Parts: sequence; C-alpha cells; structure tokens
Amino acid sequence: MTKQNFYVLTGGPGGGKTSLLENLAGKGYSYVPDEARRIIRERISRGLPPRPEPEEFAMEIFRRDRKNFNKNIDVTTPLFFDRSFIDSAGMLSECDINIYNRIRHFHITNRFNQKVFITPPWEEIYRTDSERDQTFTESVRVYEKIMQLYIKSGYEMIELPKNTIEVRAQFILEHISNL
Repeated sequence: MTKQNFYVLTGGPGGGKTSLLENLAGKGYSYVPDEARRIIRERISRGLPPRPEPEEFAMEIFRRDRKNFNKNIDVTTPLFFDRSFIDSAGMLSECDINIYNRIRHFHITNRFNQKVFITPPWEEIYRTDSERDQTFTESVRVYEKIMQLYIKSGYEMIELPKNTIEVRAQFILEHISNL
C-alpha cells in the first residue's frame, strides 16, 4: 500500500527537521513526531540512560513508527513524518539482519509518497542537546546512510536548501502541490 499523502522528512541529526515540521504545523499541516526523541525523553524522565542497547532502541522505534503509519492510514490530507519506519528498519538491519528480515515485509509493502525530503548536514545550525548527543561528524554519517537506504528502497530524495525555515517550508509546499 502506498500512501501518496504521507510525506517523510528525514536526514541526520541536527539538520532542522523538527523546527521545519513545527513551522508547517503552524501553517495547518499535521505531522508525526520523531519517535527516537520521544523514547529518549521517556527514558530520561524515568532516570534511565537516554538510549537502550542499539537493537532494543531500533526495535522500539520501528514498533512505534509502524503504529504511527497504521494509526493514520485513513488520513487523506497531507501528513508529514519526522523520520519513518524506513529509518528504523535501516537501524534494525545494521543491528541484526534476522530481526530485520522479520519486519522486512512491512517495510517493503507499506510506502510513503515517492518524494522524500532530506535535510543535508549543516554545521552552522547543528546543536547537541539532552536528546541529541551525536557529533556533527556522526550526523553526516547518519545522513549518508539514510540517503542510501531510501534510494535503495526506491524513493526519490529531495534535498532541502540550506536556508531559513520559511524558505524550506515553502520549498516543501511547492513540491507537494505539484503532485
């Protein structure tokens, strides 16, 4: 099943995805927040380390991403996703190919709009915080992996310009209105 009105905004940490999605929300568009950040916040609030073991972390993100996709299946208006189960499926494939093979069918048969927006690494805006502890170099590495993962999954990657949030939002809206 392909949901043409489901748009993914992905990229390495610190590329401005969440700020951009908040801007789009201010214009009346709905979005599904990044589950990794939500998990990290929940763990910190319980006094746990921010991230569990990589395999457990990837599986929990994937479960929530899959649930978000299914929960919104009847939405017919544009819906943006701050990352998607494709990102978490990629994490799972790196952690344990056997676990990835168990979720692979869902990853392959449930699809977002062909056009996926990706934020490029941008050192000038990159910041760490209590939920983002990767270095900028690690962020670049994540960006490169994500780019290849989506291309391998058959998506068209549209890199956002390094510009203001407003210009980036307008760039996205122009692309989705031309479909």
